[in-house]
Order: sequence, then structure tokens, then C-alpha cells
Amino acid sequence: MNESKVEVTGFEARYYDTLLNILSLGTYSIFIRKAISKMNIQPGDRILDLGCGTGRNSCLMAKYLSSDGSIVGMDIGEEMIAQFEKKCSKHPNIEVQKLRIDEPLPFNKEFDKTLLSFVFHGFPDDKKEKIIANVKKSLKPGGQLFILDYNEFELADRSIIFQKLFTKGECPLAIDYINVDWKKRLEEWGFGNFEEHLFYRKIVRLLKAELLKK
Repeated sequence: MNESKVEVTGFEARYYDTLLNILSLGTYSIFIRKAISKMNIQPGDRILDLGCGTGRNSCLMAKYLSSDGSIVGMDIGEEMIAQFEKKCSKHPNIEVQKLRIDEPLPFNKEFDKTLLSFVFHGFPDDKKEKIIANVKKSLKPGGQLFILDYNEFELADRSIIFQKLFTKGECPLAIDYINVDWKKRLEEWGFGNFEEHLFYRKIVRLLKAELLKK
């Protein structure tokens, strides 16, 4: 049974980036560039992009890399993978693989950074733990996990319009997600040295978590 609530297909997949631009009133491109600029990507970094979608993020991250750096994207949607390959075709150091991020991945201490962009909130708790296990196994000691997703906030404190849009437009798991202290949870999973950057009136957050060396 497929329990992920963030897998995109059909019309939404074909026009995913365009829809994001429209829903954000044209601000998404500026936002995502700014968020990625906060990742402090180094020229030789090897980056794992989990739930990479259309490749927009990977292409933006690639601009910070030299020929020594590389990116591996993971997705299972055929339409998303096709867009990724088209978007990132000019970058020889980027590849995409069709693999589920909530099942064991074939990497062992190979990556400096891992990105989860608007995908983590859409998995149930047991799948989240499997994703984090993949991250820990894939990262080098001291490597960094970046979660670009919803911040923690009280939905009742937001406007009625926002509450309706959020509850109708997002999966039910997102409502649970915004009520979790993710720094505390990540500490329990072996991460620390957190940094965060907030966007869209503190609704969205880029959270950096470093895999602590044992």
C-alpha cells in the first residue's frame, strides 16, 4: 500500500512548477533561490535530493558546485523524472534515480548534504523514521540534513481563509506535522547544531540539522 501523501501525478505533475508559481502569486522562484542560498553549498559537495520532483531544486543547487561536486535525485514519478532529466540535462554532474525514499537506499556515508523539500510532511511517522534512517546511512559523519517544509505553528492562530486553504489543500498528515517539535525529534535521531530560516510569515522553514559524530 502506498502511504505517501505527496506523490504527484497527472495534470498536477505535468504543470507542477507552474502551479507553484501561480499559487505563490509569483513569489516561489525568488523564495526557492533564497532558501537554497542558505544551504552554504560548497563547490565539491555531494548532495542527495530526496523526493526531487521536477529537478528545479537540483538545478539551482548545481550552480554552486564545481565539476568535483554532484547531485543525486530520488523520485518515483515517471512524469517528474522526465521533467528532471529535461531540466538538468545540461548538468553532467546531476542524475536522477527511480527509487522510493522510504525504502532502503544503496548509499553508505557518501553525501555531504541531503535535501527534503516539501516531501517529509507527507509521510506517516513510521515512513518518516525510515527516511531518516536512509539519511543517516547516506550522510558522511558531520553531514547536513536540510528540511524545507512547513514550520511549526498553531493553525488556529492563522486567518480563517488560511485555515480553510490549508485544511482543504494539504494532506491530513501536514496538520499533524506542524504540531511536532522537529528539532527535538531530530535530536532523538542523532542530529544537532540546528539552524533555521523562516519564510512566508514563518509558515515555511528551512531547517538545517547536522548528523552528530559518534
